[in-house]
Amino acid sequence: GLDAVYIGPSDLSLALGCAPTFDDVDPPVVEAIDHILARAREHGLVAGIHNGTPEAALKRIEKGFQFVTVSSDARLMAAGAQQVVAKMAGRKVKASPDRGSY
Repeated sequence: GLDAVYIGPSDLSLALGCAPTFDDVDPPVVEAIDHILARAREHGLVAGIHNGTPEAALKRIEKGFQFVTVSSDARLMAAGAQQVVAKMAGRKVKASPDRGSY
């Protein structure tokens, strides 16, 4: 049987003819998300949804979603790499002899 439903807001937006977004979805998508959440609760299913930001995920938990995801592994790794590069930008680094295996 079915234990859970997981909404991809961007995919749902496209299916409804709206612009694909995660958090700031168009009114028809909001209605569809609310409908899916209500039906999931009615049938005792875990309701999940993807989010673009932690703030959106927290709002959706307050709304009743039991399972939320934020961003993606690739986006989170890229954001982490950007932070490292930003911290290192403009710093002179003394070259060291190549002794490592990488």
